[in-house]
Amino acid sequence: MPPERRLKRSREKTILRVIIAVLLLCSAGAIGFRVWQWGVVPGDAPIIGLSLDTAWHSRLGFTSKTYETALSRVDARVRSIRPDMHSAKDVLDDVHALILSGGGDVDPALSGADPSSSRFVDRERDELEMALIQGAIERRMPILGICRGIQILNVAHGGTLRGLRNDPFLHDIHGVTWDSLSAHDVTIMDDSLLARIVGAGEHSVNSMHEQAVDQLGEGLRAVARSPDGTIEALERTDRRFVIGIQWHPEILSLEDSSALAVFRALVHEANAYRE
Repeated sequence: MPPERRLKRSREKTILRVIIAVLLLCSAGAIGFRVWQWGVVPGDAPIIGLSLDTAWHSRLGFTSKTYETALSRVDARVRSIRPDMHSAKDVLDDVHALILSGGGDVDPALSGADPSSSRFVDRERDELEMALIQGAIERRMPILGICRGIQILNVAHGGTLRGLRNDPFLHDIHGVTWDSLSAHDVTIMDDSLLARIVGAGEHSVNSMHEQAVDQLGEGLRAVARSPDGTIEALERTDRRFVIGIQWHPEILSLEDSSALAVFRALVHEANAYRE
């Protein structure tokens, strides 16, 4: 890509991210009102461990609020997880399911991605989440990976990732653009757990990722793809509930309650796990 085009794209992305951040800030009060409106989560509700990004917007609570809103609507309590606050064993001893949320790139030394195009790498977070995944798999605890979460889930199983930043076609479809909130369709396989939860066939999703699953990890299978072939969801075949999805249902659920289905399913499995 010519230097001037890279500079233009970088400026456009910076402006877009600032706009998204402002919109999130403006919506924080509305999200808080919705949480209040939907009521208090029961004290005996299952606890969902939510592994969070370490970037500034996550530290300000923008990322966690969307997840907390979605999970409160399906009667779940949230335990926020960050690498400087927890060890994997302490987390797993205290929760009934895991959500691995979005964020920066997985360390290319782990993922096999091009190190020259990797951004916002947090190796400490990578290592904690890989330990969480391993421990949760051993305990047969439910796991839901979202956006970056599907990627670290794949890497933890020995899979690899590919970067999308240097491919203008794929980046414009999947990356942070003006169309991110309604980006493209995905097709979910009929015989998958995800199909039983949200329905098989085509679904319109949002998209804000600049890496994607490449080679699948051991024991995982792709259960949804975008029209260009990008893997959009995967499952572990020998566990009741280990799912990774590339889009953001927690954001979709603010406008479409049907997007809560995957969170309801996770809570159902969390209740089954603790029994």
